[in-house]
Amino acid sequence: MPRPKYAITATDVVHAAEYLLPLLQTFSFALRNDGSYKTAEREFREAVEVRGKEERANSLNAWCEKYLTAKTWTKLKVSIRKRRERKSRFGQIKVITVSEKAFELVRKLSERDHVTHSDTLEFYLGKALRGKPRGH
Repeated sequence: MPRPKYAITATDVVHAAEYLLPLLQTFSFALRNDGSYKTAEREFREAVEVRGKEERANSLNAWCEKYLTAKTWTKLKVSIRKRRERKSRFGQIKVITVSEKAFELVRKLSERDHVTHSDTLEFYLGKALRGKPRGH
């Protein structure tokens, strides 16, 4: 039995909209069937302004079916999942500022290990704390 087609839920509309609008405004993805960005953005705004949560979700799903390629749908699904996860952990998250070099190192390790940046930092910093202190 084939898997059901992915659909944006009423609670995920805000996540989808926050992901898609900046991409539309900067022409950062290819539109299906060589659509017009101007028309796509106008129709997108209409879709997310529909009254009623379920109706808005249905409208946005129809817009996505019309304009998104399979690759962009996949990126949208990943973005929604990550945003949902971040929102669920909101009170547990802290923000830090790191150098560009530190960020690149964390990014590369995260990509290699297929984990989040937070998971990478927790793993390697935990390992460092169990080892010898620096300079000894």
